Amino acid sequence: MFNTKRRYLANGPRAIALLLAGALLGCAPAAPAGEAPAVPESYFEYEYEKVFDYYVIQAWRGLDDPVPAYTPKMVARHTELVGKLPWVSPTASADENMVLGRTPGWPKNPDWPGDPEIPSLPMYGYQITDPDVEGEKVKVVLSAQNHSTEFTGSWVLEGMVNFLAGSDPRAMFLRREAVFYVYPDVNPEGRYQAVHRIDLEAAPDPNAGTNMRKRGNPQLYAAGERDHNRVWTTRGRFATVDTITAAMKKDTGGRADYFWDMHGPQEPPNWRSPLLEARINDYAVALMKREPDVLRCGPPGSFKRNVAGGPPGKMSLWAASAEGLSATYPYVYEPGGWTRQRLIDAGRNLALALHDVLAAE
Repeated sequence: MFNTKRRYLANGPRAIALLLAGALLGCAPAAPAGEAPAVPESYFEYEYEKVFDYYVIQAWRGLDDPVPAYTPKMVARHTELVGKLPWVSPTASADENMVLGRTPGWPKNPDWPGDPEIPSLPMYGYQITDPDVEGEKVKVVLSAQNHSTEFTGSWVLEGMVNFLAGSDPRAMFLRREAVFYVYPDVNPEGRYQAVHRIDLEAAPDPNAGTNMRKRGNPQLYAAGERDHNRVWTTRGRFATVDTITAAMKKDTGGRADYFWDMHGPQEPPNWRSPLLEARINDYAVALMKREPDVLRCGPPGSFKRNVAGGPPGKMSLWAASAEGLSATYPYVYEPGGWTRQRLIDAGRNLALALHDVLAAE
């Protein structure tokens, strides 16, 4: 399916590509030649299980409808949906199903009888851009699920992807001007583990923060590491990290303009960057206008003062380094105790802020 789609886009008439897109979407009739097919918002809806985790629910106490966990199965379903659109394709490192590789999997650990056996899981990579527009484009890398129970970042990423892949004229503009490299699950085994040990009757989880469930995965735990966001500068120790970093470097050519690592939840909600320029540039100004209720970290103050340094091995520090992606503007996003819709809107705002900047140039 993916190979056929790319072949028509590369070599066939635009009208044929649009007919194929209409068939894939199963929605409105194919658009006339020269026009993009309409993508209704309902297109991005898919079935997901309302699985909850105590660590996340803490941020939503009092809400009538708590935000559910974001499982590896949901990553697969959303990736498959988005991948049917004619402006979405696998990255250079991925196969036709947008799979970069698979995790090694882990047997059941007798020391932790409540932990499940973890199967080999796929790692995904895809890109969103207008295939009919050639030439140099702004490179934007999007990632989520670095920390295994920070499900909020995954909802933010989904909101950003849905907007970028939709029919809004501003999204169409962004697809012409930029290419978005999306890595929706950079810690599949950690996330699988996190959503398979949920017991609200026993909450709070007495093991939260003491084993691999909160921030790590079995590979890290076996190596004596606790935090998945402290090992991105390692080589040869963690199979998933090696696969993701190699893919990002190959896919982007080793350079990115913007880089987002989605986390959360935090109070107050915030975003930050290890680089001063990224905290005061035009994009930062545009983002503060789009989300005035979200704190910018880094300028003098008492909150998140270590944004420029902190523990080594953070993903944003790796992305900013020459050994990583030499990212000009690397960012971390930590949403607050929000509803699912507010998280989706946050992702949309991250994209709209970029539109505001590029459209003004």
